[in-house]
Amino acid sequence: MTALALKGPYWVTSRQHRRALWTALALAGAAVAVLIASRLWSDSTAEALRATGCTYDSLDPSCFQPARVYADGQWLARHLVEYAALGMLVLPVLLGAFVAGPVLARELETGTYRLAWTQSVSPARWLAAKVAVPAALALTVVPLLSLVFFWSWSTGPSHTFPTHWHEPTMFVSFGIVPVAHALLGLGLGTAVGVLVRRTVVAMGVTVLFTGAALALLARLRDDLWPVRTLTGSQPSLDGEVWRLDRGMLTSSGERLLWDDCIVVRPQDVRQCMTERGGVVEFMDIHPASHYWPLQLVETGLCLALAALAAYAAFRVLRARHP
Repeated sequence: MTALALKGPYWVTSRQHRRALWTALALAGAAVAVLIASRLWSDSTAEALRATGCTYDSLDPSCFQPARVYADGQWLARHLVEYAALGMLVLPVLLGAFVAGPVLARELETGTYRLAWTQSVSPARWLAAKVAVPAALALTVVPLLSLVFFWSWSTGPSHTFPTHWHEPTMFVSFGIVPVAHALLGLGLGTAVGVLVRRTVVAMGVTVLFTGAALALLARLRDDLWPVRTLTGSQPSLDGEVWRLDRGMLTSSGERLLWDDCIVVRPQDVRQCMTERGGVVEFMDIHPASHYWPLQLVETGLCLALAALAAYAAFRVLRARHP
């Protein structure tokens, strides 16, 4: 995003918002530093425990203090990863609010867009430049954050104090979904900024819409790919799985959920299920092999919504300024 690389309205956009763009890069750098620190801290505490000849689950009294120090260090490393995951979760909301308010609505509200349009820049090209600059930043930074996050999470404290791939904050922090979410926030922010044309209101509406869209995706995520149903008293679970519904099947195939009996007779759940006609246990799961199908389907939905929102923004702009 230097003056040598960008020309015309793209250069103007990057110049107008250079402080915000540099701030975003600085925050991304800080996030990378936090993730690297988590990984190194996890390694250092593990190495310190190995140097004592102890293990974390050792019953030797002399190993109590080294194991405690190790546990404290691993918890700290895990918390750093969790804080970074929260940042990845809200990143699309912040990106959308930035595009909707300072980038688009402010110019439409103050009328400064007219200056650009008198310089042989069409409304469509002006809007494209306003969107392309933050999009380029997102497509450059978010994949890097996703890769560093996966490295820090998968090789750091996840084994001793695990966080699971299907947890809401983890699922959106690595893979291709973080990029799709960022583009969704960008698309919604573009549409809202063009429609609302008031800086503060546009930012608030974008936060509301983007947050609602991400919450809906999280709610529907387990239905984006067919679940696998296991039956038997002790279903065989290979690898790390996402456990969904669990209960018993009747002779006719009707499903009885454990939660129903837990509420009614928490002291004797199995007997309650049997009395209601349950004959065999079942469990719905997403195995680890479903991770990429779930990622791909959610990415496709996000990209479709982002494209639809961007298309609506250009259509509205063209209708208001033919």
